[in-house]
Amino acid sequence: MPDVRPFRALRYESDVVGDLAAVVSPPYDLIDPTQAVDLLNRHPKNAVRLDLPLGEQGDGPDDRYRRAARTFAAWRSDGTFRKDPRPSLYAYEQLPGGTDGANGPVRRGFFGRLRLEPFGAGAGVEPREAAGSAQREDRYKLLRATGVNTSPIVVQLAGPTSQAARILAAVGGGTPDVEFCDASGVRHRVWALAAEGPDAEKVATLLAAADSGPVTIVDGQARYESALRYRDERRMSRSCEEDPAFDYILALFVDAPDADTQPPTGLVLNPHEW
Repeated sequence: MPDVRPFRALRYESDVVGDLAAVVSPPYDLIDPTQAVDLLNRHPKNAVRLDLPLGEQGDGPDDRYRRAARTFAAWRSDGTFRKDPRPSLYAYEQLPGGTDGANGPVRRGFFGRLRLEPFGAGAGVEPREAAGSAQREDRYKLLRATGVNTSPIVVQLAGPTSQAARILAAVGGGTPDVEFCDASGVRHRVWALAAEGPDAEKVATLLAAADSGPVTIVDGQARYESALRYRDERRMSRSCEEDPAFDYILALFVDAPDADTQPPTGLVLNPHEW
């Protein structure tokens, strides 16, 4: 069975960056260099600067990854990102029609931290797509340099999850912690559900749904395999650390009908340290 945990996410501080729609970006593999420049022109702290760092004249082979790491460290120091005070799961809602979802179905899921494990018989995580070697190397170098998951993999829950779906729908009736409409007219909402306190029962139910059977990667296998490689590397130097954060990867858990949900990069970040 998969091992899913709440975590303390890093999130953009709206008082520092302003409109969140200006700092999130599409997934890295859907962006070409021209679009990346356009995103940076929209806001100098757009997440594309971390997730798909552009090369500069005179760069060495890995300079762009080191530049992303320096940028990430600077943004943590200057208040661009803040770390949530309590481990949480993060309910997520995507409305293609803006405020009312009129242009498509409302898609829901939740972000959690998924323990990494190799694929194989009896594993709690199953692959679906093939990952290219170039993508794996790129994502590995970025993760090794920054120590953070800037975007989630998307995994499909096993079996019927009607109880989890009811909880997510009920959460969606409340005031979100994050809400914005992106450039394509899709509205995104996020609710932080702390593992301890009033939302503890909701969190327990969502975790039970995630742990009910193997989850299947429907997007992000290159990131998953890169994170496995990074984990193994870190274990060699920090083998005595108990339950290290690098044993996990940021994942968005969705039901089968919502398996094509694509959250924007920078919405929730998973740091690889406590």
